[in-house]
Amino acid sequence: MYYLVGLGNPGAEYAQTRHNMGWLMLDYMCTKFHVPTPILENSMSGRVSAGRMAGVDVRVLYPETFMNNSGSAVVKFVPPGDFNNLIVLYDDIDLPLGVVRISYGRGDGGHNGIKSIIDKSGTKGFIRIRIGIAKKTFWLWQQEVIKRPTGAALERFVLGKFNSFEKKHLDDVQKQVEEVMTVILQYGYVTAMNRYN
Repeated sequence: MYYLVGLGNPGAEYAQTRHNMGWLMLDYMCTKFHVPTPILENSMSGRVSAGRMAGVDVRVLYPETFMNNSGSAVVKFVPPGDFNNLIVLYDDIDLPLGVVRISYGRGDGGHNGIKSIIDKSGTKGFIRIRIGIAKKTFWLWQQEVIKRPTGAALERFVLGKFNSFEKKHLDDVQKQVEEVMTVILQYGYVTAMNRYN
């Protein structure tokens, strides 16, 4: 059994923002594998569902807390001792849009949702699917150069909605996330890291 958590902020105003990339990609995965529509469970502080993805049993959580309190929902959702089977999907400002990476056991990288999960659970030992949202340049030789915004500019960027250029890339991101997730579920995160990182 794997526990899948997409990070995002609740509310219509955040629905198509970069910071909700985790929710968007989990939406895609649930639709792709016919996982039933998540239902709000107050005891879990989020919307919950269960089904199978790539032939593997999964439970799914969309925390209805705000991003910086995601951990309070996750610790209700994942049984103690099962955090090594937790997969968290979230936006990464340090990766360009279109880049997906897998990590395990790292720090929070400045992401408030991941920080909350680590703080509340007391462990870094869970799988992360990091989905790039940083601006891409048109110049090919600078595509991997990331200029991370700071302060208010960072907040404006991550809470901003995808522009038309970015929306064109979301189909490719979905396909990458599906490939990565399928390998993790079937063969484990180490195999996925070796193949895609």
